[in-house]
Amino acid sequence: MKKRLLIGVVMTECNIDFQEEILRGIISQAFKSNTDIAVITTMHNFYHDSAHKNTDKYICDMVLSDRFGGFIYDRNTFHDENIKKYIDDLLTMSGKPVMLLDSPEHKNFETTAIDDCSAFEKLTDHLIEVHGCRKIYCLTGPKKIFVSGERLSGYKNSMKRHGLFCDKSFYFYGDFWKDSPKRFAAGIIDGSIERPDAVVCGNDIMAAELTNALIAGGIRVPEDIAVTGYDASDEASRNEPSITTYRRPNFQLGAEAFRRLYRIITGKICSKIPNEYGTLCLGGSCGCTENDHMRRGNSRRNRIDSRLESYLFYGDMLFDITNTGSLSVFADKLDNYTYLIYKRSKQKICLTKKYIESAQGIYNDKLSFHCGDEMKVILSKSTVHREYDDTLKYFNSSEILPDYDSNRNYPIAYYISPLHYNDNFFGYSAVSFGKTPMAFSRLYLQWINYVNIALEQVRIKGIMSNTILSGNMSMLYDDVTGLLNRGGAEQELARRRNLFSGSETQFITIELTGLNKIYYSSGEKRCSSITRAFADILKKCVSDGEICGMWNNNTMCVISCEKKRAGEIFEYIQTEVEESQFTENNFNIDFSVGLFSVSLTDEINTGEAMYKSTTNKIYSYNVAEKIENPQYEKLCSLRRSIRKNPAFPWKISEIADSLYLSKSYLQKIYKTFFNKSIIEEMIEFRIEKAKSLLLETQITVTEISRICGYSSYNYFVRQFRAIVGCTPQEYRLQEADKY
Repeated sequence: MKKRLLIGVVMTECNIDFQEEILRGIISQAFKSNTDIAVITTMHNFYHDSAHKNTDKYICDMVLSDRFGGFIYDRNTFHDENIKKYIDDLLTMSGKPVMLLDSPEHKNFETTAIDDCSAFEKLTDHLIEVHGCRKIYCLTGPKKIFVSGERLSGYKNSMKRHGLFCDKSFYFYGDFWKDSPKRFAAGIIDGSIERPDAVVCGNDIMAAELTNALIAGGIRVPEDIAVTGYDASDEASRNEPSITTYRRPNFQLGAEAFRRLYRIITGKICSKIPNEYGTLCLGGSCGCTENDHMRRGNSRRNRIDSRLESYLFYGDMLFDITNTGSLSVFADKLDNYTYLIYKRSKQKICLTKKYIESAQGIYNDKLSFHCGDEMKVILSKSTVHREYDDTLKYFNSSEILPDYDSNRNYPIAYYISPLHYNDNFFGYSAVSFGKTPMAFSRLYLQWINYVNIALEQVRIKGIMSNTILSGNMSMLYDDVTGLLNRGGAEQELARRRNLFSGSETQFITIELTGLNKIYYSSGEKRCSSITRAFADILKKCVSDGEICGMWNNNTMCVISCEKKRAGEIFEYIQTEVEESQFTENNFNIDFSVGLFSVSLTDEINTGEAMYKSTTNKIYSYNVAEKIENPQYEKLCSLRRSIRKNPAFPWKISEIADSLYLSKSYLQKIYKTFFNKSIIEEMIEFRIEKAKSLLLETQITVTEISRICGYSSYNYFVRQFRAIVGCTPQEYRLQEADKY
């Protein structure tokens, strides 16, 4: 059977609304033309330089596969010139025809664009003809981007046709993001920019941000200034007031790009699918009555995504898939969480031979990737059933997926996304939505991140296990606590078995059951700190004749010949834990002590004995009995949000209102639980982010201060100096000298 034509789509941030519309057009037209699609997409964009994100780009090496007949390339979605050049060079090297989206003429590639000029002209016409606006400003996108110029031209055409004054002071170049509208609003509020009747914005994100900033500054929208957006995205419908916008015909753009590329490759004209034309979508931001332009279409998907998001963030997926010791167990555990991918039809996890050998302790170099490397599918899941194939061998990555070479009477589309951790490349995840032409949601990005973390854990455990078996004693100790690890404890018991064989042996386990909660509220660093604190206590209360170790991530063990040791250890730890809550290094969390007593024989397996100990809990310490406050979980969630978004302008009054608490009570219980106030934590998280950016990027200190939420550069420097002991520039230079 002749292989189907396979078209590659190179794009990032596929989960964003208007890019999904483009992909819907491409995939719908491809299915109509009996053509397969492979969307090669990075999971991050390249706003900041880091080893982790840079590894993302190696998925683009897939374009060198001979299976592709040509490519559709959305160059505008990549925000770093180095990445653009990297992909440009790869596509040129492939020798296949390339169709650019929304770009000016290119020396090597064909281009397809839609008429943003006329659409933007209609938005400006609406403000003039319906609302009588005369002094209208335009906030378009970045100056060098093609679509920014097209939208600006439409604004100028409308102003000129209606005989309205419009010079360079009436239009401004923005960023298609939230920073430029904030600055623009500040200029209008402080009077440095003369107040207009209306502002037409280059997209909905800028329009929503401008509207909110004006309202916050005391300027009414639309009564004082009318605002419009562009793209008809979720940001427009969710905003209050909703944004008047224009549904750009992105679906038509994707379909037209495919048709033109198909004709270049095959010399044939394919049958057209019905177009979805652009329309004006009315909202409250210009003074019109909202026409509910998008709420109905996305409401069900948003509700489902919201529910799945809660399952992902508050469920056990991360702990389940990281608590595995082999790829087969990992695949079995991950199989239970594929339901979190909305509308998924097929899901595959493909790993490189280098990664698999690394997880077996065979391959020790950095894990790179090149098109042509050998791969294996370790998990293949259809809509409902797990697809097992014991005969499946390694395949060449230039095939992309075995599915593309299978005998089918229908076309398929897969999203191919990289799996990696720091600068080690593991393989790729492939997800298909069957006959539904759609893209993945933002939830999929976090799902992939969890998979990456778990794969790194599997790899590290494999390396450690192999090293221990090879007799490397340096790998017998836990990195976090300094205690013997599982392998070390087993070896030590084997060495001292004669000493324990004369009496009943006590296998005692101390399980830190509260670590899961701490991980969600405070992160991995805090968990490591608490684990070390428990280890220090345990070292103090064990004798020289006892074996003490770290059995797994959250369980410590003591092997002893002395009776009643479990009770003594529990009482000692409990006393130390309770006293810690009155110090800065509070590690007051839930823990339990288990016990299994047995006379050692050759038949007794240490692992089995430890398992029986963990299931036989004889003592438990529960923080909830000490802290009976129903707000604890809410505050953990709040703290996690502040840590993830320290630059957000958090306001105590707004937080208190959202939690239905008074300001004073909120601040009191927050400090009780975390030993710091909300403001102190926010500042600490901002400085942590600033330090990370100073070390990992070349961004200017001024830009870092803005990214970290400081409106004043001088205030940022003063606060940084007060906490770190030096200025940001001095910190960057000092740390650079260390390397």
